[in-house]
This record gives sequence, structure tokens and C-alpha cells, in this order.
Amino acid sequence: MYLFMNIIFYLTLSLYLIAGFLYLLPFIFNQPKLAVFATRITWVSWIFHAGWLAYHFVQSGYPFLTTSTVSYLFTGWIIVLAFLVLNQKYRFQLIGALILPIVALFYLLSLFSSENYRSGSAWMHSPWASVHLIFSFLALAIFTLTFILGMIFIVEEFQLKYKVLPKFFLRLPSLEILEQIHAKALTVGFALLSGGILTGAIWAKSVTGFYFFEDARQLWAIIAWLIYALFLQARFAAGWRGRRGVLLSLIGFVVILFTFLGVQHGS
Repeated sequence: MYLFMNIIFYLTLSLYLIAGFLYLLPFIFNQPKLAVFATRITWVSWIFHAGWLAYHFVQSGYPFLTTSTVSYLFTGWIIVLAFLVLNQKYRFQLIGALILPIVALFYLLSLFSSENYRSGSAWMHSPWASVHLIFSFLALAIFTLTFILGMIFIVEEFQLKYKVLPKFFLRLPSLEILEQIHAKALTVGFALLSGGILTGAIWAKSVTGFYFFEDARQLWAIIAWLIYALFLQARFAAGWRGRRGVLLSLIGFVVILFTFLGVQHGS
């Protein structure tokens, strides 16, 4: 069974890369049917991906997401799901060409990252353990999506401003729609990050007796939360729109990425 699941793992990774390549081709050769085919491959890949995660969860049992390997694969799965949902409503094929290679990067992270959240058994016995981890990696997935949307917004705005517009950008959603989706996704991500920080504090209290303790990842998560809180305040209270708000959110993503990839618990 281990060999079979290993085959599923690499098959899914390969299909994601193929789908990402196919999403790009319609904008080069003007063949819209390739995008439809790419979407079907993405759905098949996502189902295989879901099967791999389900098998792992059944085999390992509670608590869930206890290693960086499974956590990064779960993050990639959520990113693909979010893309597929958005792609049903908007013309997001080009975004698929960017998102799926990033999902492949999460696959590579799952292969080469060896962090194990079981390091302290007392920690993982808390019922808040998996709740905190699920909130946290859901937030990472949504913020990764907002990062891609933000980068596309900036590039598209630049192209429009200087009237150097490749044809494939004409098939993207308008700047207004991009910004609206970006802001809504950030609001969801902020809520998930808030849930992650809150449940993390309750988790820490149940094990150590303190809501906050000397933990670098906890500190950096709070810093990222403050940056995203500033973005939401600037957007809804101060009326920030467009590039300024997007750039602020990109700074928040850099902090989030550093929190997950550059900092370990207890470091």
C-alpha cells in the first residue's frame, strides 16, 4: 500500500504540472479548449490529492497535520480547491498557470521538510492541537492565493498604465474584480489566522498554563496578524484601494511565509 500511495503522490504532482502548462497554452496558441482540458486534469489531480490525504488521516488517526509533510500537502490541496471554485465564476485560466506550479512547490516542501509537531507528546494530547494546526494551514493556503492575486493585480495595473498589454492579460478579470476578490480572500485569511492565533493561545494555556510563552513562531504570527489588520483597517476605514493596499498585503504574506518556513516552534 505504501508503494501505491507513493505512486499516487508523484502522479498527482505530475498532473498538476501538466495542467499548469496546459493553462498557459491557450494564451499562446489561442486554443480555449486546452483550458477546459486543463481544468478537468486539475479536478482529477485534486481528487487524487484528496484520496492521499484521506488515506493518511485514516492511517495516522487523531491528531491531524502533525508533520510539516502532511501540513504542506493539505495547504496545497486547499489552494487548488480555492482556485477551482474561483475558476467556475471568473476567467482564471492564467492564474491556474501560476497557482499549480506553486502547489508543486508545496509538494517539494513536503518532501524536504522534516518538522514534526509531535516533538512534545503533552502538546499533541491537547484537543486544541489539530484545531490550531487546521486554522493555521488554512490561513497559509488562502494567503498564498491572495499573494498570487496581488502580484497579478500589480502586473496588470502596470501594463495598463504604460499601455504595454500582452493579449493574454485581456482575458483576465478587470482590476476592480481582482481587487474585490483579493480583499475578500484576505478577510477570510485574516479570520482564519485570528482563529489560529486564538486556538494556539488556548492550546498553550492547556499545556503550559500560559496563553503566550517564549515561542518565535507565535510572535511572528502575531506580527503578520497586525499587518493584515492594518490592511483591513486601511481599506475599510481609510478607504485605501488599489496598489497601496495590495502592496501592504504582500508584506504580510512575506511575514507569513517566514513564519511557516523560516521559524520553528521553540526557536
